Amino acid sequence: MKKLSLVLIAASLYAADIGTLFDAIKKQPETKIDNLQVKNAKIAKKSVINSLYPTVNLFSSAEHYNAPFSLRPVTPTQSAYLLKTNASIPFSQNIIRVGFDVSMPLFIKTIYDNKEKMSHIINAAKYKAKLNLLQRESMLVIYLSNLNYLYSLKKALLVQKNSIQESIKAIEVGVKVGRIPEFKLLRLKDAVNQIDIKINDIDSKIADTNSKIYTLTKIHLKKPINFQTSSVKKEEFLAVKPIKENIKASLLDIKAKKDDFLPKVFFKISANRGFGWAYNTKDSVALNTASAGIYINWNIFNKKRNSEVQKAKIEYMNSKLTLQKTIKELTSQIEKIDKTLKIVNRSLSLAKKSVKIKEELLKSAKVAFKLGTMTVDEYLNYENDLALAKANVANLKATKNSLIAQKAFIYGNNFKKVFK
Repeated sequence: MKKLSLVLIAASLYAADIGTLFDAIKKQPETKIDNLQVKNAKIAKKSVINSLYPTVNLFSSAEHYNAPFSLRPVTPTQSAYLLKTNASIPFSQNIIRVGFDVSMPLFIKTIYDNKEKMSHIINAAKYKAKLNLLQRESMLVIYLSNLNYLYSLKKALLVQKNSIQESIKAIEVGVKVGRIPEFKLLRLKDAVNQIDIKINDIDSKIADTNSKIYTLTKIHLKKPINFQTSSVKKEEFLAVKPIKENIKASLLDIKAKKDDFLPKVFFKISANRGFGWAYNTKDSVALNTASAGIYINWNIFNKKRNSEVQKAKIEYMNSKLTLQKTIKELTSQIEKIDKTLKIVNRSLSLAKKSVKIKEELLKSAKVAFKLGTMTVDEYLNYENDLALAKANVANLKATKNSLIAQKAFIYGNNFKKVFK
């Protein structure tokens, strides 16, 4: 069973495509943390809404007074009757109370301001989560592009190595019979050894890039991931959306701070049962007391609130300036990316033509080398030129994909639609 599981895991590694890797990113702790931030903002809004509901409290107390104290207010006529009949008067030095109270806001303007403010904070958290996700997906595309470049470079070096080895086989007989100087054979073998050193260095870089991809996706890759790119859809910059939501939230925060100066209206109900010992008869007494009312609380002077309003205004101005700065920076980045993409596309077209030309030149060079009309260094230059031309094509492709990924990230495009 374990062997079967290992086989399935190995198969899944080779079956991975870029869509699978994008899906894997969404399952990582970083994405879950961003989603928790959104959930936390929603809970904060719910907390604001819940403050509109009544609060119910149970209470009990045991009190001792230095003189008899009333369990419940007694009217003068009732007090006169109790004295006349020598009944227990509800005054005691020791009183125990058990009861409850209910309080509910009828009008607190800041609650409604904060409720609307939290809606914008939730939207900002959602945009921020999306921004962080796309940033990780953008990094994945850049890493994959670099990985594909390294594999292409390795492939070009292996082709160069095989080509030189063919030339080695072609002159070995001539070297043995003394017709061809041995130094030519040694020079070719040294070139093969240098290629092996380069390949070893590339393998190290591939391992490092795979480690970065694993950090993002928790998937090990054993081969390059090929993908196609589509055009990026021009939309509003994603990074400005959470800032705009924060600006709206800041305006509402200012409003809430100002509305905090308005009167607050509450409805309250309170009821309790008091237990004591009448001071005139020492008999136990138990009475119920209840009240209901509407209360207005109006704080007409509070210097601290003025400072809070000013702080909210500064936060609003800071968000506005951040928006302007972000738009300016992203506009500059897009212009640079578009210009660079045009240059890269032109260079890529020329580089592909260069590869075809150098392939033909190498064919001629191999023939000339075998005929002895070309030196070994001249021949190796043609081998190196072709390998470098292929590496240049791979590098330009990686650069192009990286630029498209940056552009898609800035516009907030769906990476699965851009990279397939």
